[in-house]
Amino acid sequence: MKIGFYSSMPLDDKRNWSGTMYKIYEQILLNGHEIEWIPQQKLNNNETKKLSRIQDLFYRTFRRGYNTKVNLYSCFQLGKKITNFLRHKNFDLIFVPTYLNDFALVKTHIPIIYLNDANIAQLLNYYPYYSGFGWLSKKETMLIEKKMLQKAVINIFSSEWAANYAVEHYGIDRKKVKVVKFGANLNVPERWQFNKDLHHEITFLFLAVDWIRKRGNLAYQVLKILREKGYNVKMQIIGCDPNLEEEWINIIPFLNKNNPDELLEIQNHLLNSHFLFVPTQADCTPIAFCEAAGYGLPVVSTDTGGVSAHVENKRTGILLSEIATAKDYAEIIEPLLRDKSIIEKMSIASRKKYVEELNWKVWGIEFEKIINKNL
Repeated sequence: MKIGFYSSMPLDDKRNWSGTMYKIYEQILLNGHEIEWIPQQKLNNNETKKLSRIQDLFYRTFRRGYNTKVNLYSCFQLGKKITNFLRHKNFDLIFVPTYLNDFALVKTHIPIIYLNDANIAQLLNYYPYYSGFGWLSKKETMLIEKKMLQKAVINIFSSEWAANYAVEHYGIDRKKVKVVKFGANLNVPERWQFNKDLHHEITFLFLAVDWIRKRGNLAYQVLKILREKGYNVKMQIIGCDPNLEEEWINIIPFLNKNNPDELLEIQNHLLNSHFLFVPTQADCTPIAFCEAAGYGLPVVSTDTGGVSAHVENKRTGILLSEIATAKDYAEIIEPLLRDKSIIEKMSIASRKKYVEELNWKVWGIEFEKIINKNL
């Protein structure tokens, strides 16, 4: 097939969407398809100024925020640009990951496959940057999203949480909605077996850039409780720099995955830690959880968003409710520190889940099945 792939960055740029776009592009190529990059269309200066005036008018009228990422004005303008671009193309398929605002009003006979890790409606007042919008802006957002989901011949989501919402909230035909889980965006060991020391220090890795949304302070409070109870636990923080000075905490503020030496350092920490501990407040598909599974690392987190698609409670990790306290986490982790054979069982199960579900080879196989069956 000749596939048009819509993206804001060149498809071989590994920085795009934390590497996810590149991994998807790589798998579609490996399936033998011809791919042409469709560069993301942009509003021109006058259109951008007009959108800004709409935003200002909306705020003055309603005293609420306006969604400048998904709105009817930019949707209409971008739709015209893309429609004109596609008139001269002979694609068999257009692949549109995430950019629903750009394609919802596009006029084309070419079938479209849409992919995302969530419905935007799910993120309203869930993610900080999708919060505070007025009711009319929310209506616009959901109208555009529904049009996109209806337009696509297939909608692929990375979790049941997102897929079920598209069916139940928007009434999209279940046959048009598929779940294909994401994989790890860094290399994982091809061969793996559990060989970690469980008799001395147990390391909990907090691997995240956003200390606030990923609730790093909650993880810190949990481990502090466990240390006060006499357990030999350590916290390894990578990706942010909280103001913590404890002898049992090690902080690496930033490591660049695109730097081979720094990538190797991240991989070594995944290999040598015992848990990935990220009790996130809001998440769709944390790629770090797929990467942890590749290294046989059980995940301790929150049962929120799409997390449960990638972490099975009491099998490949621990998931607690969004209102769980530091005491609740400590009480559920403590039995694992008493009977450390459970850690080994979880670690093996986590790696098994990676091999069977959470890798890009599986994604590529499932994607191929979808297009063969539906196009």
